[in-house]
Amino acid sequence: MFLKRQERDQIWAADAGHRSISVGVYSRAPEVPYVKERRGRAVKKLLLVALAAIGGLLVYRQIQADRAEQDLWTEATDSVPTGS
Repeated sequence: MFLKRQERDQIWAADAGHRSISVGVYSRAPEVPYVKERRGRAVKKLLLVALAAIGGLLVYRQIQADRAEQDLWTEATDSVPTGS
């Protein structure tokens, strides 16, 4: 018994459960709400970590700049010349 392609695809789609078959190609399974929530939480955590890293870098660079300026002032206001 030979079935037409459309009939065969409909039978396969009925047997596939949550997957649908269209012209022999599987489509993606429907998105589950909790998967989107978990993905959203992961993205938020990643953004927080990135922001914390950028903030840490900015603080570090500011501390280095302050130290360099302090060293410059110490050298400029030192009462004993360097060459003596």
